[in-house]
Amino acid sequence: MKRSHTIIIAIVAVLLAGAGYELWHLYFHKVWRGQYHVSEAQAKNPMLAATRLLEASGHKVRVEPVLSYQLLNQLPDGVLLLSRYARPPDERQARLLLDWVRRGNTLVMTPDWVGDTEEGEASPADLDQATDPLGKHFGVAMSGRSRVDDSCRIDPLETSRREKRAAKAKAGQAQNNDGDDGEEGDDGDDGDGAAGKEAEGPARLVCLNAPGAANTIELARPSDTLQRFQGKGPAPLWGDTYELAVLVYGEGRGKVAMVAVDAGDSYFDNDALRQFDHAELLLLLAGQSGPHAPVMLVQHNEPVGWAAWLWQHGRPVVLGLAALLLLWTWSASRRFGPMLPEAPTARRALIEHIEASGRWLWRLPQGRALLLEAVRKSTEKQLLRRLPELHALGPAERARRLARLAKMPEPQVSDALLGAPAKRAADFTRQISILQQLRAHHER
Repeated sequence: MKRSHTIIIAIVAVLLAGAGYELWHLYFHKVWRGQYHVSEAQAKNPMLAATRLLEASGHKVRVEPVLSYQLLNQLPDGVLLLSRYARPPDERQARLLLDWVRRGNTLVMTPDWVGDTEEGEASPADLDQATDPLGKHFGVAMSGRSRVDDSCRIDPLETSRREKRAAKAKAGQAQNNDGDDGEEGDDGDDGDGAAGKEAEGPARLVCLNAPGAANTIELARPSDTLQRFQGKGPAPLWGDTYELAVLVYGEGRGKVAMVAVDAGDSYFDNDALRQFDHAELLLLLAGQSGPHAPVMLVQHNEPVGWAAWLWQHGRPVVLGLAALLLLWTWSASRRFGPMLPEAPTARRALIEHIEASGRWLWRLPQGRALLLEAVRKSTEKQLLRRLPELHALGPAERARRLARLAKMPEPQVSDALLGAPAKRAADFTRQISILQQLRAHHER
């Protein structure tokens, strides 16, 4: 065999061996690789790590998804921690929470944002327009302050992030030597932003020297910080050096801790709790009501409508009305049944209509005159037909002639035929009776 053939066979063998090795590692060799995994419990509870830490420290922890009014009215003593996902309490919730704190309990929460965070510090007018009653009560809110705690050490994590952004910006500028202004401007934004932050000063932590803490507590500086408005609330009992991240206020026998949160995380979330001294801050706040005080973690709060408020404050009335409605429905259902035929309407006698017409005319101012005139005309018509000689007589002679013929008193006959309608019922009835007697006498 020639030497060249031997070399070729050796090279092919080496290539086959290398390919087989790679294929074996690719398809047959099992290798452990780290992979970020979020458990179902962690996804449901962003403060799962805080829950485990508090339980390991002797605190009994209770996690509630919603801060409802029913829960507010039955809050157990201890510590209440409102998640950053919870909206600020409304006026009614704030009153209930403050009453609960005054009994010696501790509330940990984040105030609402005021003003435009891109314009820096907010004004007192922004706080007056805020919808956070607890923030107004203590005169504190979240804002875009640019203050840095120069008494604390440099933040190594933020410094590393800035260096990576600057390196990425420089690499982007080196790759865009063709003069693409649009892409260069995009990459330059990160670099300019990082350079601008570096020009303001290095990123520093927030230092907290709290009563009862063995060491200085170092916290990451959030992008938005707390801002306390002078003259808008009581002075805090203690807080960090420049009041950027933590302020603790006294309220009755209890305390309210205002803690700043970042746009993405809070100090007590699963990812941020392990950084710096965030866990120590959690244990410090949880111990404000006792070394082993029970802690309640609330993920959201619930706006209460009129129905829930009515149920909370007027439950006996609502239950009583519901019981009455059920009783009425039951009693009415017993009377309901098949439709019955409509009963025939009883017809009234003619005399009833005549009597009703007479009563109505009697009450009218000229009603008696109409009644008497109608009877007189009917009677005179009948008499003139029976006694034609009456046509030649005048009214007075006619009355005297009729009185003699009927053998009735002349004054009464004259009054019935010619007199005014009597005002008294007895006299009016006598006038009508005389006319009826005259008519009856000449009908025989």
